Amino acid sequence: MTPAAGARGKSIPEDLTEQERYVEEVASRKSVLANLDWLRQNLMSARVIYTDLDGTMVGPLGCFFRDSEGELTLRPARALLGAHARNVDVMLVSGRHKTQLRETARLLGCMNYVAELGTELVYNLGTEVVMNIGDLEVSGESVYNAIVETGVVDLLLESYPRRLEMHSPWSEERDCTPLMRGLIDLDEVQALLREHGHQQFELVDNGVIPRKSPTLDVDVTHAYHLVPRGVSKDQAVRKDQEIRDIPREATVAVGDAVADMAFSEATGAFFMVRNGLDNNPHLAGDIDRAENIFVTEGKMGDGWAEVVETLLSLPAG
Repeated sequence: MTPAAGARGKSIPEDLTEQERYVEEVASRKSVLANLDWLRQNLMSARVIYTDLDGTMVGPLGCFFRDSEGELTLRPARALLGAHARNVDVMLVSGRHKTQLRETARLLGCMNYVAELGTELVYNLGTEVVMNIGDLEVSGESVYNAIVETGVVDLLLESYPRRLEMHSPWSEERDCTPLMRGLIDLDEVQALLREHGHQQFELVDNGVIPRKSPTLDVDVTHAYHLVPRGVSKDQAVRKDQEIRDIPREATVAVGDAVADMAFSEATGAFFMVRNGLDNNPHLAGDIDRAENIFVTEGKMGDGWAEVVETLLSLPAG
């Protein structure tokens, strides 16, 4: 059979399901290369690249020097060096705790980061921390304890035995958001929270994780964060833009998860690394319809580097 051609003539195999074919068509149509003219016309010179870490900037097991296949690579490091040389702020936006992000930021030469899925904005490696917890009232010693004491975490764990559990050991050091892992229906979860009077919280899918748990009966494991409703990565980005007076068009974001999609509403452009689309094929329609969402050809760090290389090659504007 003769393969069909996607955008820019890239071949799409014939022996695909209808869904698989659509994913390939979207990846080709919304590729970075196929949309260079749009990027030139709609973006200012990049001042900030908001980036997810796990599954996006770094490879398997969080290694910056491994590609998606586990092979050694310097491509992401060279791209990061190029961003530093041009004084582009690479701001880490992650579900990780701020102490974890501080050490990662120091190693990567980054100064600013957003921790625990948007609940803390950290500047200059921690000399300034801006809390971002929406309307949540905190009377105890921490945001995390205030959330746990409502009983909402126990409700979730008891409602989904062997489908949801704490993401230990990483769940043990948290200031704001309870961190869990498993595989559950988020629409069903939100209905459960409303039914039990916990509508002030939202469970957010922060992407597929490679680690398997023997105490879970799930085919794929996702990381979930319980956050105050209204708090998210993109909302934190808007807050940062306001704090530092940065135009939206001078910012972009890169990610791999459902929780990263809303970056497109807060930045000039959002780039989904290819593994993010592969792991979330249901997002293909949303990506296809959005004017400013694009898909990299590369996966994980290669895709991330593709974005940075492209941005640095665009004419100043």
